[in-house]
Amino acid sequence: MQVHEAGLLGRTAKAAAPRLCRLASSRRIRQGTRLLEIYLEILQGRGAGTGWDLHGEIVAARRCLRGVEAPVVFDVGANHGQWSTGLHSALGTRNARYFLFEPQPACRPALARARVPNQVVVPAAVSDEEGSATIFADAPGSGVASVHRRRDSYFGDMTAHQEKVPVTTIDREVERWGVERIDLLKLDIEGAEFQALRGAAGSLRDHRVTTIAFEFGSANVYSRTFFRDFWDLLTPLGYRLWRICPGGVLLPVPAYTEELEHFRGVSNYLASLGTPESRPPRMPAGRKPASVAG
Repeated sequence: MQVHEAGLLGRTAKAAAPRLCRLASSRRIRQGTRLLEIYLEILQGRGAGTGWDLHGEIVAARRCLRGVEAPVVFDVGANHGQWSTGLHSALGTRNARYFLFEPQPACRPALARARVPNQVVVPAAVSDEEGSATIFADAPGSGVASVHRRRDSYFGDMTAHQEKVPVTTIDREVERWGVERIDLLKLDIEGAEFQALRGAAGSLRDHRVTTIAFEFGSANVYSRTFFRDFWDLLTPLGYRLWRICPGGVLLPVPAYTEELEHFRGVSNYLASLGTPESRPPRMPAGRKPASVAG
């Protein structure tokens, strides 16, 4: 009986599909459906990093640093220092050490004013080898500047402003500064995240990097990198992955599926050798950072 009902349901659904398709194709239904689809995706962290919830990203980062007395943080793609400033406020300690990587000269005055203790500003882009590169953006100091020529449907042509910048690698800076461990490596470099991880091959292999926070989304179309690349690089080294959802809720990514190749907006992920706390810690009163794009 159940098999019969299932077959009948399938035949009915197929028969109704052409008529329902015409209905669903109407402009009003299509717009409403798309908005609902985007919202449901954001609830699962898919696209939630498009300037939507910086607070949630910082809550997730703070969870990974719980119990670390003097954390070492690499903020790669620091821009104007919003993320590091928010994390410092959330941690409430002056014992952390921050390395802020930002190649855009227009961002440096803001980084100098940032209230982040023990900071080192590294004025360079990060990739898989040292040298130089051209950065493309809509304006100097842009939060979405990239070493790739982006033409996202959301941003449009992102090549109005171009400038030559130096390029370094994570392994080179670890050696240069004598860093024994990186408790949190944050990568927000608009499609160049995978190349930056390749430039950290030695540090990853030696388990010097405990936790990685990285973006994946529309910019990866232009760097021609897939989530599969991140999965194949990190999981054999012992890293477990989570997607950061609104409010800092962490959704485990236990296995690779093609659904992870999500290019609308930006999704934020954690890869960690440890296991973050199962429940987000409460953000102390007055320390909740504002959401900003970038």
